[in-house]
This record gives sequence, structure tokens and C-alpha cells, in this order.
Amino acid sequence: MRTLARAATRSLVALCIALALVVVAVAAVGILNTRSAQDQGDAIADDELTTAIVTSQLARDIDAAYATGEQAALATQPAQRSRLLGSLYTSLLPAIDSELFSLEALHVGDPPAEHADLELFIGQWTAVRDLLAAFALNPQPGAALAAQLTAVYQPVSAHLDGLILKEANDAHTDHTHADAAVVRDTGVLIGVGVLGIAIGLLFLGLGIGRIRRDLAPSQDQAEFADILQLANDEVDTYRLLQRHLERTLTQTSAVVLNRNNSADRLEAVTPLPAGSPLAGTLRGAEPRSCLAVRSGRPHQENGGRPALLCCSVCAPVPGVSTCVPLTVGGEVIGSVLLSRPARYSEAEEQQIRDSVGLAAPVLANLRNLAVAEIRAATDGLTGLPNKRAVTDALKRTFAQALMTKAPLALLLLDLDHFKQINDQRGHPVGDEVLANVGATLRSALRSRDFAGRNGGEEFAVLLPDTEVGAALEIAERIRAAIAEITLPGSDVLVTASVGVSGFPDHAGTLERLERLADAALYVAKRRGRNRVELAELAEPTYAGEVSAPSNGLVPVPLPVPAPSKARALPQAVLTPGCASPTGRGRSGSPACSAGRWHRPSRPCRAARRSFAPPS
Repeated sequence: MRTLARAATRSLVALCIALALVVVAVAAVGILNTRSAQDQGDAIADDELTTAIVTSQLARDIDAAYATGEQAALATQPAQRSRLLGSLYTSLLPAIDSELFSLEALHVGDPPAEHADLELFIGQWTAVRDLLAAFALNPQPGAALAAQLTAVYQPVSAHLDGLILKEANDAHTDHTHADAAVVRDTGVLIGVGVLGIAIGLLFLGLGIGRIRRDLAPSQDQAEFADILQLANDEVDTYRLLQRHLERTLTQTSAVVLNRNNSADRLEAVTPLPAGSPLAGTLRGAEPRSCLAVRSGRPHQENGGRPALLCCSVCAPVPGVSTCVPLTVGGEVIGSVLLSRPARYSEAEEQQIRDSVGLAAPVLANLRNLAVAEIRAATDGLTGLPNKRAVTDALKRTFAQALMTKAPLALLLLDLDHFKQINDQRGHPVGDEVLANVGATLRSALRSRDFAGRNGGEEFAVLLPDTEVGAALEIAERIRAAIAEITLPGSDVLVTASVGVSGFPDHAGTLERLERLADAALYVAKRRGRNRVELAELAEPTYAGEVSAPSNGLVPVPLPVPAPSKARALPQAVLTPGCASPTGRGRSGSPACSAGRWHRPSRPCRAARRSFAPPS
């Protein structure tokens, strides 16, 4: 890659120099012509704009003065005549004099003919002005005076129209010259640009050809970078890195070493070559045993000059070995050990570092993703899988049992009187109870079993390949272990009720398996808590239960008998589809809603239970 970089750099430098020269030439010509066109355009714009504004304003004011004078000549009322003459003498005539002075200043540099024409116009206007000034001395207005004013005004108006037309023609001529200059400058710029593009394309073609020749060996590197994005986990990435290095570097044997911080060990995560001495040197090796991991820099052994400090891991490897650390964010997560009979060239060493550099962030991302997935599926308090993980495990495990026809047992546990613990002892004590229950479940179950927190104080346990009899024994062992939980400095009594159901003994579907385990757990609560109950093969129909006929008709509720007056509590009614009698889970204080006792922390499955609170 270093050789490639040098060749690419030389080609691109030559291309850049050529293009820079072309750009400088084009820029110089463009700047000169642009400045000239800009200056000319500015002069035209300033002169034409100012002249047009002054001439137009002068025309408006002269027309207004004429109209006002004519009205004053024809006015019969002295007051109206006086008002018009006042406006004429105090406003219009002074404004016209000022605008004429500005127009003379604008035409100072004009040719003598244009200047003489302007003087003629001023003389004509002077005659009109003198006549207007004489209106104040003539107390008798009349049509004759108005006619005289019109006769004097007409030459002025015609001359003014001529001035405006001449200014427009001059502006058009100036713009034509400016457009011609722009076209000329544009042609020059286009010619220089085309020449520059031709030269640039020539150098670009030469540079691309050289870069393509030098980039040919890097195709494997690009393929490796693309394939890395398809890796599912760290093991796939390790094997891809090993195979890529062994394929692109001749006679090379590659081994990826992983730094196991939890066990403080350095382990090979890819297969070792047959007869490799690494099998012995890695036995009990610590991360610091590898000099590349310890220093965070590549380390070579048997590369010609003896090393001042030998690596205890790769020193016994025959041939020449190169160990490159896997570094992400300044942290070394492992290393890659390569060996072959001949030394690696500078380009090959750079290729090794680039390959490791590509794989290191992918490994770090996959490791972080795995940790994030574990945390997302884990309950932070108990350390057990959370509700979502429990649901996924139920579906996955039941599907596997259904496919393999293997038995499966489901245990639903609910802590007794847990709400009272929270209310009387505080939530920190309740959290400590839940954490201890999680630890108890992990220690009481087998490695293939699954336990998770199903929400609140309820837990679910899956026992694959377990008959109902064995499941009852495990459930009783769990119940006894939970009953032995003690909290330091507290006399809290922790017990749990357990409901057990099995596949295929009790249910053929996951929904029914959960429903029967839930019903068995409810029976355990009703029979005094702190006990294990097995689901019945046939669910009983309680008073008020809505039976679901198979003929598709609408189910009709069974009649509920009136409670006996001798009973202290009303009769409990069990209806499919509701939750248990307690408030939080099955052990807390009951929570009443619209005359029924619900358990809000558990979702309704297939049975709806409503009953009066226990005493």
C-alpha cells in the first residue's frame, strides 16, 4: 500500500501541477477581462441610471409645471389661482432648476454637439419659466394666456422627448459594446478552458493508467473490506481475517489471538496449524506474554537482526513471524500472528497492518453489539432474562419441543405477599428480595434450563426434555430454596407459589401450556401459597365461566348462584381471560376495579378471574 500511495501521489502531483498552471492562466485572463468588463459595465450603469433618473424626473416636473400653469391661467377664482401659483413658485420651479443643474453636471464630459443641444433645451425652458413667472403680474387670467403657454411649452416637450430617446439610444449602444466585449472575453476564456481541459485530460489519463496498474494488488483488500460487512459475529470475522491474509500473502500461516480480559488469558480463536508450537506457548499465556499486545505495536521475530526482547509466544514459531496488534480506540483487543519462511516486504507489512486495521473496528462493533443485545434482553435487577427474552424463549423452546416431540415443562413462580414487602419494608428491600430470587434460580437450575423474570414478582422457568414428574421435583426444590432466602438485618419471609404444566401431557399449544401453568399457580395461591401445584388435564368450569362451544355459536354465561347468607365472603367466580386476585402479581394487596379484583401487572391470557378479596 505504501508503494501504491507513492505512485498515486506522484501521478496526482503531476496532474495537479498541470491543472494548476491551466487554472492560473485561465484565472489571469479571466480576471483581466472581467475587470475591464466590470469597469465598463459599472460606468455604463452609473451614467445611464443617473441620467435616466434625472431626465425622467425633469420630464415629470416640467409636465407638472405646465399643467399647473395652465390651470392657473384658466382659473376664475382668485383663491384657486393663488394656491396653484404658490405651488408652482415654491415647489415645482425650484425643483426643475435643481434637476437642470444636475443634468448639466452629468453632460459636462459629453461631445460639444450634445452639450449645445442641452443648452438649447435650457434656453427653451427659460422662455417657459419666464412666462410662468409673469402669471403673478397678470391679474386677469384667460384662455389667451393659456394658449401662449402651450405654444411655448410644445418645443420644450418635444426637445425633452428627444433627450430621453437619445439617452435610450446611447444606453443601447453602450450595452451593445459591452455585450461584444463580454462575447470576446468569453471566447478567450472558452479557448483557454478547452486547452486546459485537454491538457488536464491528458495528464489525468496518464495518472489513472498508472494508478490502475498500482491498484491491481489491492483488489483483494477491497473485497475483504466488503466481505467483513457480512460477518455475523466475532468468530466469522476472525476466520475471514485469517483466510484473507493466508490467501494474499504467499506461504503464510496466520493465527488470530484474542485478549480475554475476564480470564486474563491470551487465546487462539482460529485453528492452529498442524504441529504448531503455539499450542504449547499459548497454554496459560497471559495478554502481556505477547509483546505486540503489551506494546501496542507490531513485533517481528527472526527477521535477521536478533531482537533485544524476545516474545515468549511467537519466538518458537519457525521462519519469520510478524505479530500485529488488534487496536480499537487505543485499546488492544488481541493480535494477529503471521509466519512464513521468507521475510515480508515493506508493501506486505503495510498490507498486513491495513487488513488488521480493517478488521479491528468490525470486531469491536460486533463485540459491542453482542453486549448490547445481552443487556437489552436482561433484567437489570435480577440478572435474569427480561419479559421480552422470556417470550422469545417460550416460542423458540416450544417450537423445538413440538418439532422433536420432546417433553417440555413450564413453571410459573410468583412471590407471595410481595406487595406487602414493598409497602412495609420499602422498595430497596423488595429489590433485594428479587435479586436473591434471581440468584437462587440460577443456582438451582440445570445448565440447559431457562429462567427469566416475567414481570413484577413473577418468574418463568422452562425445563426442556423434562417430564412432569421431574418438573415437580425441580419446582419443589426451587420453592424450598426460595423459602430459605434470608436478608441480612431483616426478618423478611420470602416464599413463592409455583404452577407447573407440561407438554404434551397437559397441552398441545403454547397458549394452553401457559394458561394451565397460570391456572395451577392460581390454585397454589388459593390453597395457602408457598406450595407447588400441577395443572389439571381438564380445566374446570367455574360459576360464571363462558364456555366456548365448537359449533361457532355465541357462548352463553352460566348462571351464578346467589351467595349464601351464612358465608362471610362472596363466592369467587373464575372466568376465562382475566388476571389473578392480587394487586401486584398474586401476592400483594388486591386492586379493585368496577367491582372486580384484577391483577394489573399480568396480562390476561385465556381465563378471566374475578372474585372478592381474600381475608
